[in-house]
Amino acid sequence: MNLQRIKKTFQANGRRIATWVLVAAAVALAAGAVRFVLHRMAYAVTDAVFVRTDSLTPVAFDRVSGRIARVLKREGDLVRAGEALALLDDTVYRLAVKRLAAELAGAEAEKAAQETRLARIRKAVDLAVRIAQGRVTELSRREAALRARVAAIDAEIEQLARDRARFDALLEAEVVARRRAEDVATRLKARRAERRAAAAEAEAVRAAMATARREVQRAENERLQVREAEKALQALEEKVKALTAALAAARDDLAQCVLKSPMDGRVAKRYLAAGAQASPKRAVFALVDPRDLYVVALLEENKLRGVTPGAPAVVRIDAFPGETYRGEVEAVLPASAATFALAPRDISAGEFTKVAQRIPVRIRLTGGDLSRLRVGLGGEVEIRRR
Repeated sequence: MNLQRIKKTFQANGRRIATWVLVAAAVALAAGAVRFVLHRMAYAVTDAVFVRTDSLTPVAFDRVSGRIARVLKREGDLVRAGEALALLDDTVYRLAVKRLAAELAGAEAEKAAQETRLARIRKAVDLAVRIAQGRVTELSRREAALRARVAAIDAEIEQLARDRARFDALLEAEVVARRRAEDVATRLKARRAERRAAAAEAEAVRAAMATARREVQRAENERLQVREAEKALQALEEKVKALTAALAAARDDLAQCVLKSPMDGRVAKRYLAAGAQASPKRAVFALVDPRDLYVVALLEENKLRGVTPGAPAVVRIDAFPGETYRGEVEAVLPASAATFALAPRDISAGEFTKVAQRIPVRIRLTGGDLSRLRVGLGGEVEIRRR
């Protein structure tokens, strides 16, 4: 009897314990359900989360092409702005710089020689023109003096001719002595001879002056050599200018054979190895700035209530269990993710199945160890509704 009573007592106690356990489980389940519902009402939750960056920068040679001689950085390496990433075989570009430098030196020497020649021609032509013009001026003065002398002799001859006529009349009247009349005739004859000589000299001076004027014209014509020399010098100056520009471009191309990082960051991808053929604008590396990371969450359209810029968020990354990152909503983007799909849905045939659209939400990270994050990692986000 006692054993049966004890057995019944244990069974009753077991049923009571089971009942309490079931009640406790139901209460816990209800509390969890209420908590879940309240949490989902207060938070927008999604596991369509990706780490993104706007600074994924392809790095390529700008203008030069050729074989890559050395690759100086590996994927994952930290780089500084201006640090060398790769070296191109610069043999062709170095030879181009050497050739253009030699051509420029030759053109500059030729230009200096032409400047000396031009100065010499100018000096010689100016001297010849001055001498010829001085000769013309001297002969002009001499001709003027001879004209004045001839005019004076003409006046004296005219006076002597009148005196001779008067003395001839007086001589016929036997009023004057013959000697005086002969003296006047002799003087007249001498002046006429002197006039002929002066006139001949004046004619010779005019002929010499014509020759001198031709010399002036010839000297002036030699200025054509000056203009030709100036044109030659101008052509050399243009050549020097063109070679200077070409040499500067060649030196810039030579400098471009060193591929440098445009920013501080980390090597995300190396596309070409040493020995590969590089061409302008073809990416050799892709760099990322670890400080410029953010999260994109794809929220279903029915979860967007209360998700506004400034709303706080908690991000958990699958790669780092137990670690959380704090953030806040920067923007709710204006188009759904499906809008930019490679194969968008075609509803023109009239067939349509309702599918909840996902809207990208950009979240700025404000706390957590950002140095561990990598572009493309996934996770989960909780956004506090506002």
